[in-house]
Amino acid sequence: MQNTAIQKVMSEPLSITSCHDCGLLQKTQHMPEDGAVKCCRCIALLRQRQRIAPEQSIEHSLALVITAIVLLILANVFPILHLQVGGHEMSATLFAGVQHFLDHDMKLLAGLVFITSIGAPMLQLGGLLYVLLPLYLNHVPWQAPHVYRFIRMITSWSMLEVFMLGILVSIVKLAGMATVTPGIGLWAFGILIFLIAAIIAGSDAEIIWDQISAYKRPDLKHDNLGQTKMVNCHNCNLLTSLPVDAHNVCCPRCDSPLHFRKPDSLVRSSALLIAAIVLFIPANLLPMMVVTNLGSTEGDTIMSGVIYLLTSGDWPLALVIFIASVFVPSIKLIILSFLQISVYLNIQWNPNERTRLYRLTEAIGRWSMVDIFVVTLMAALIQIQGIAEIEAGLGALAFGAVVVLTLLSAMAFDPRLIWDKLESPNG
Repeated sequence: MQNTAIQKVMSEPLSITSCHDCGLLQKTQHMPEDGAVKCCRCIALLRQRQRIAPEQSIEHSLALVITAIVLLILANVFPILHLQVGGHEMSATLFAGVQHFLDHDMKLLAGLVFITSIGAPMLQLGGLLYVLLPLYLNHVPWQAPHVYRFIRMITSWSMLEVFMLGILVSIVKLAGMATVTPGIGLWAFGILIFLIAAIIAGSDAEIIWDQISAYKRPDLKHDNLGQTKMVNCHNCNLLTSLPVDAHNVCCPRCDSPLHFRKPDSLVRSSALLIAAIVLFIPANLLPMMVVTNLGSTEGDTIMSGVIYLLTSGDWPLALVIFIASVFVPSIKLIILSFLQISVYLNIQWNPNERTRLYRLTEAIGRWSMVDIFVVTLMAALIQIQGIAEIEAGLGALAFGAVVVLTLLSAMAFDPRLIWDKLESPNG
């Protein structure tokens, strides 16, 4: 009787998944109806599931996406801020800062601000509408897996919540020199942030993948796990069983290239990190803003701006700028350097803590963009010929490059390398 029970268990397909942070293969025995499953080793989130039925999940997400698109249009059409100073009235839309940088031949900075505040959210919401609307009508759109794959990639570059903090900081800084009035665009923008957060939290990616892809997850059994190599897709998290000698294989669900580990992870991550460290020096020494007031021109670096706010009594604002523009990028450079060195030297100190440090770099890195957004808004608003003008300095360009390079370095780093030596027979 006992042997029969064992044979029955061994013949049943396993719900096997691979942790994207530590690479551990593990069996999911029970998936909560409304909850999450986490890795038993590094506590990474493996899967989150909602109680609502798949068709209701699609309908719910589609309603949020349509509302968010309407708000995104309003946020771009109407001004987000109105400014009154010395008899002059000015207003700024989301695109005004981008246009200002383009007019002053700062195309790289204009591109960065456009992608993170307008382009990425627009592509994210437009892509979701393209996928979800036909699904709601019981139709799979053309090239849906490729579109959804792109949506998941571009979402990392949508930084509306960081831009909102930049708007609030700009309002506080401008309030001392002018009368600042929120515009319709700001209210639409504020609601939009909460809607996008609700879309991300409420969308079950596995439900969408099951709807748009003809590929169905195979049943992985005990008897063939040792003959193949398990590869986890970096984009859709599909665990695929491949022959050990397989090369140049793409994910059968989203068509992303499959790699047992991110290719040349340490080399690419280290190169990007070194470039970020080099640029971090001019980012702090060169002026972020060049302020012209009644013919007198003065450049403000990050630290001089923080010191000015402290001496002016605006210590909460000074603290925000210091944390976002000095502490966060510094700590991220230190953590990424430590993680890469620990892998290079095969240091085996507490892999759980090192994995948590890696997640910290992913969580905080985007918030360094606050100062770039503040410069964008200030430069777009304060343009009173012969009286007061604010321009972005070379420090802003260098600092923007540091933010992008550290984000790319963190993306290139494969946290599973932290655990590989511990699992190696000779490690």
